[in-house]
Amino acid sequence: MKLLKPKWVGHEGKPIFSVDIHPDASRFATGGQGSDSGRVVIWSMSPVRIPDDEVNPDVPKILCELTNHLACVNCVRWSHDGKWLASCGDDALVMIWQIRYQGTKLSSSSLGGGSTSAEQWGLVHMLRGHNGDVLDLAWSKDLRYLASASVDNSIIVWNAAKLPEKSAVITGHSGLVKGITWDPVGKYLASQSDDRTLRLWRTGDWKEEKLISEPFKKCGGTTHVLRLCWSPDGRYVVSAHALNNDGPTAHIIERTGWKTGMDFVGHRKAVEVVSFSPHLYRREGGSENHGCLAIGSRDRSLSVWLTNLKRPLVVMHDLFRDSILDVSWGQDGYELLVCSTDGTVAYFAFTEKELGATLSVDSIDELYMSTYGTKRVSSSSSGTNQTTHLLIEDPELLALQERASNGNTAPHTSAMSVVAGTTEPVPVLVTKQIESRTLDGRRRITPIRVSLESNTVSGPPLPFGFSLANTSGAKGKGTTVAIPQPSSSSSSLLEKRTDRQEEAVADKPDKPAVETRSASTDKDMVPPDTAPSAEKGGPETAPPADKLPPPKPISFEPLSAKESNTPPGSTGKGGTKTGAGQKRPTTEPALTPPPKAKRVKKLVAKATPTSSSSKQGAASQPSSSHHPTHKASGATPTHILDTPPLEQTIVVQLSSGATPTTLQLDNRSDLICKLTCQKGGDQVQWTALLPSPALVASGNQCMACVACQDGSVGVFSSTTGRLLSARFLLPSQPHTLATSGYHLMVVTCSAHAYVWDMRSSRCVVQGTTFAPLLDGGMKLQSCWLCRNGLPILVMDKGSYTYHREMGVWVELWNPAEQTEVSRAQFALGFSDSTPLDQVQRAGSGVAPPQELLAALRGAAPNRSTVGYLEGQVSRSLCLSSPLEYQHWCRTYVRYLVQEGLEARLREFCGEFVGPSGSSKVVLGLQKQAFLRDFLGLIGENPTMQRLYKELKDSLDSECVL
Repeated sequence: MKLLKPKWVGHEGKPIFSVDIHPDASRFATGGQGSDSGRVVIWSMSPVRIPDDEVNPDVPKILCELTNHLACVNCVRWSHDGKWLASCGDDALVMIWQIRYQGTKLSSSSLGGGSTSAEQWGLVHMLRGHNGDVLDLAWSKDLRYLASASVDNSIIVWNAAKLPEKSAVITGHSGLVKGITWDPVGKYLASQSDDRTLRLWRTGDWKEEKLISEPFKKCGGTTHVLRLCWSPDGRYVVSAHALNNDGPTAHIIERTGWKTGMDFVGHRKAVEVVSFSPHLYRREGGSENHGCLAIGSRDRSLSVWLTNLKRPLVVMHDLFRDSILDVSWGQDGYELLVCSTDGTVAYFAFTEKELGATLSVDSIDELYMSTYGTKRVSSSSSGTNQTTHLLIEDPELLALQERASNGNTAPHTSAMSVVAGTTEPVPVLVTKQIESRTLDGRRRITPIRVSLESNTVSGPPLPFGFSLANTSGAKGKGTTVAIPQPSSSSSSLLEKRTDRQEEAVADKPDKPAVETRSASTDKDMVPPDTAPSAEKGGPETAPPADKLPPPKPISFEPLSAKESNTPPGSTGKGGTKTGAGQKRPTTEPALTPPPKAKRVKKLVAKATPTSSSSKQGAASQPSSSHHPTHKASGATPTHILDTPPLEQTIVVQLSSGATPTTLQLDNRSDLICKLTCQKGGDQVQWTALLPSPALVASGNQCMACVACQDGSVGVFSSTTGRLLSARFLLPSQPHTLATSGYHLMVVTCSAHAYVWDMRSSRCVVQGTTFAPLLDGGMKLQSCWLCRNGLPILVMDKGSYTYHREMGVWVELWNPAEQTEVSRAQFALGFSDSTPLDQVQRAGSGVAPPQELLAALRGAAPNRSTVGYLEGQVSRSLCLSSPLEYQHWCRTYVRYLVQEGLEARLREFCGEFVGPSGSSKVVLGLQKQAFLRDFLGLIGENPTMQRLYKELKDSLDSECVL
């Protein structure tokens, strides 16, 4: 056995309340108190195991720090597939984290704190539901549920597949719930509370199965947590703090009859945590299996037991200076991490000779089959049936399950598997380029969509290892980390893409070929000068980076119909602006503009529109790329924006996935348009007819919307083609459509914006003009909808949204501001629900002023810095974005405290106190929570102690009331 206490693992002397080893054993997480808030730190295991890595300055020890919790973090738990990290704390919140990037060092901005990280983890869910401190967390073995225990005497079971949905709220305890654990068979959830009971709850109906109180009758509420644990074979539950003849014990509760006749004794003070190794063991030459568990106590000692021995295997006295609060085993069953409130962590490494050899997966499955009649529960990532953990008690149902497993019933998708499956959309990769002909005979190519950036992580993180050669396990055996390589299919896609580009150039040497680029990394961006041509006989090798000519500024001038495949002002996927044959790579944001209609023209014999309406629409288009100005009389022009060209075929993607759904619109004549919805490219879902040619279309999984040349709009159900609303007429021809859920946005050529909620047949924004925005020379680049139905207009000189209460357009971005700051801040770990950040990413492209950067890094007070932060607070409030509002409020207060701007700070904090009877909630967040957070920041500046005292007294008086 090896014992090590790494001095570099800590929270700057603050207590550590929880520790957990990642399933791939390459990293571990700690949770506890930070300098001014709760703190979660993700560490590398390599410097703990390998002495050379510990002293190597090139090997990072801290992989990432997460400081979003407003108060102390009580528990951190990895999901069993390693994809998620859950944390909870005294702020009554449960936060779910997922890795964003790994493999490179990322520098966080000094604004709002932060440090250099080797990995980037983002907040994907913030779960609210408890009314007090959350003390413990537990993931179910199949990843269907996440359970949280709180001092509000309740347990919340969250639906892990549909967060933040709650599956159950259990309120049977009458005291603080301090520990929870899942039955490995999947039938029960066990909890222990300060009400001196241990209760077992059925996962089928969440009712109480058994209440056990005898071993806990004389126990007092002296422990911070009561972390009980279930044995890996499901036969025993071992409790935390119990008493036997007034001596502290860890009580053993047998599954058969819930008997309570055995316990683990020897500790001098109350037991706070019990943790079983995830494996069963067997001695060499032996025939019986045994488990291994570690017990931590308030007496600062740790004991390790084997279930086939009557005495502990090892006892470490005075291991820490304070109580032991958490214990975590590695997935190999031979590593152990222990943490204490003294702020330190201890590492144990056992050998096979000491514990025994771990049982194989087949042996454990045989044990489960012989004991419970089913295999053990596995995570959803393994692809197994999510209902295997349910014990079939009805003979008829058991017979039906057997017939289904033998193939006697038709295959179908289980409703349970749909609930437990992933909810993330799978991006569709087009396997071949789509080539077509326009009405005038020109060729048009729809490019292949290739993968995103190579360092973007959407699933479980790869095992972290700075040096793959020296990564080793607990027993000294080297391990190899597989690095994913591009598949042959991806290579073939790129080859086809290059060949098709060469063919297009050779076919039309006198016209420029359409340049197609992937939204991946900067190194994939090929300069236009190196594009393949017929004269050169193929693609050339790109020159070195230091010999490339300086990049040309991106032009925001709209292209003419002969130079672009898309109408002026359109955007590509991922919010990338196309213009002047160039494309700017961006990471794909969560709040992306709706996909533009992919127009595919087919070759026909001189088929040109001849109707009067189409001639009138063509005549109304301006001859130049500049927008027309208002007349002297002040009358609004009929067409301020260009009318979309009438095309014979338009294709819109409604949903992605393995079998994407597309909507094809065929303008067969000047009097009719045929709609065909297809799934998977060949399966027709539904068809419909419109009495006018279609100009623009948009849609999603909920609905498909088509705007016609006569100014009418048709809205259909994407699933069945049912008409959701009678066709309605617009006062002007449509320019752009956008959808988000059941919200529909229409921008007309007369520069008016409409937004409707089609589910409730309600007008959200009624024909609001934005023509004054275009008078200053600005040009509309793109438009889309937020999730709450707010319209977003992205101009080349600013972005705007409509404030429904004030009835005006509100500025969200202008080129003079530094949006790189907001990007760096959200790299610290925010969720995808950050509309302000996404809008500013889409519009940003201008270098920030250097004085603003200096001010944001803590230089002298600067009026532009204060104005920028105040604008961010107001904008996030206007967009109803609680995460961003909370972030920018905290950043603004921190800046005011650092610069000593007490008058502004006092006025701002007064908005969160308010007079009696005023609202105590803003964007669903409690104002008292904001004040508590502000007090922690204000206390850092001694010159503001009077303001601190006033706010604290006001907060205390509100709590009393």
